[in-house]
Amino acid sequence: MASCVNFMSPHVTLCSPRASLSLSFSGEPTKFLRRSPSIIAPRFQVVAAEKAEQPPLKIMISGAPASGKGTQCELITQKYGLVHISAGDLLRAEIVSGSENGRLAKEYMEKGQLVPAEIVVMMVKDRLSQTDSQQNGWLLDGYPRSSSQATALKGFGFEPDLFIVLEVPEDILVERVVGRRLDPVTGKIYHLKYSPPETEEIAARLTQRFDDTEEKVKLRLKTHNQNVSDVLSMYDDITIKIKGNRPKEEVFTQIDTALSEMLQQRNTAPSSLLS
Repeated sequence: MASCVNFMSPHVTLCSPRASLSLSFSGEPTKFLRRSPSIIAPRFQVVAAEKAEQPPLKIMISGAPASGKGTQCELITQKYGLVHISAGDLLRAEIVSGSENGRLAKEYMEKGQLVPAEIVVMMVKDRLSQTDSQQNGWLLDGYPRSSSQATALKGFGFEPDLFIVLEVPEDILVERVVGRRLDPVTGKIYHLKYSPPETEEIAARLTQRFDDTEEKVKLRLKTHNQNVSDVLSMYDDITIKIKGNRPKEEVFTQIDTALSEMLQQRNTAPSSLLS
């Protein structure tokens, strides 16, 4: 029998069927009666959480291109000390190195298609297996992207405690991606509309990633939408869905609340959640 706990808000519910967690956020922007201590008005700050003697957190975060995963990953790792592992960064490192896997991956990415699981899964597996990931816990960003990838990870023994999905309307996603620019000197990411470069000198040297065109991003979004339902079906009992078109502070407040409550449940009811 599943048991459910309401976290002081009509929009947040935790259920525990078969020793699993499921949370949902719905309606208008959630207003919590008890605000997270990591959010300090009027300045947004994140305070590292104290580590307790318990298994490290294992979190997956998913969303379409430009859904805000990068920003939320920074905030999550800053507070919880998890190892941030981005499948996209692993792939791009292979492409830059000119390896055979990198060359094959680039061909698929330029077509807006998913890179085959066999090219990526071993890189992800090896990173998750490293000592820092095992000791501190991990935050897997943008992976798995298909049911076959999720199945492969499960076969290697890697399953998350929580699966976070950031949802943003498609027209906003396209606008975010097409306007993105990279400063090759500093590595800073700009947006022509929302975060323009400070000087004309910087503006003149900005570059656009090869797959950040409108045509390619629409292909990527189509591929993402076709596969996301299959991935979610494998993690439906530990999934939370967050509206990613809200301010980053509000998005993180909801994620932080979910993680904090999950840790609290571990501490107060270990027999029901960890057995």
